[in-house]
Amino acid sequence: MKRLSVFLLMLGALLHVVAAPAVKTVEGVYTFYGDDSHSRKDCDRLALEGARLNALAKAFGTVLTQSTMSDVRTADGGEQNNFAQISETDVKGEWIEDIGEPEFTRSMDADGNMMVTCKVRGRAREISNEAPDFIAEVLRNGNTRGQSATTFRSGDDMALYVQTPVDGYLVVYLVGADRRAYTLLPYINSDGGYARLRHGKEYVFFNEEKAAPEHGEPDVMVMLTEEPVEYNTLYVVFSPKAFNKAPDEYQGDGVPRSLPFNDFYSWLGKARRNDPSMAVKKIQLTINQ
Repeated sequence: MKRLSVFLLMLGALLHVVAAPAVKTVEGVYTFYGDDSHSRKDCDRLALEGARLNALAKAFGTVLTQSTMSDVRTADGGEQNNFAQISETDVKGEWIEDIGEPEFTRSMDADGNMMVTCKVRGRAREISNEAPDFIAEVLRNGNTRGQSATTFRSGDDMALYVQTPVDGYLVVYLVGADRRAYTLLPYINSDGGYARLRHGKEYVFFNEEKAAPEHGEPDVMVMLTEEPVEYNTLYVVFSPKAFNKAPDEYQGDGVPRSLPFNDFYSWLGKARRNDPSMAVKKIQLTINQ
């Protein structure tokens, strides 16, 4: 009976390994047609996103989904709440990392608008049920979900709302125009390599009023820029399995630890290859002067 039990346990472990989605090498190409509202950085970013989606769609297929969008605006002294049904096509794969540098070809159309074609090659895998679908929303000048936003004015406070369906571990990075990845979570004075979360609990990070004591003294984030407009990307990384943040460097008092973006992206790709249950939410942030 013992020998049979051991065999069954070994078979279960083998089946679990086989069931993990395989990582594939994929390629995609996409042309983005800009207008006078798009900067060169906008066109490059949107062309790159389109090329990755094209590669995922070719490798894993797509599925049609429908969602409801709520848009709250202030008009004539009162609030106006608009709802819209949005149908969109989602790819059935997730991008893990680039292989080499994306290739960009730029030209202008007859009206003087930029056209950018991006060709990209990378590693990806089919979306499985292993990675939990968690909530991560950026908040502007507040600490409740009703204050979610991705566009800021220089001087605005930023907070992050997170809720997960399972216990797990969280790290957060901010990538700026200087191509460095800044470790926002764990906090500067934290000794740990991650923030541990309990399932179902609502967390608000970078806010003193809603800070969870177990995560240490919170760092308050103020969005600043000296440019007319600046684009940042927030990476929110969560997994039910313990992992440690990327190896980063001390930058001085009051400055988050950081590492070059290429080193961060390499760490993230390796971590996701080794952990199919790791989920990443990538949130684009805009800061206006």
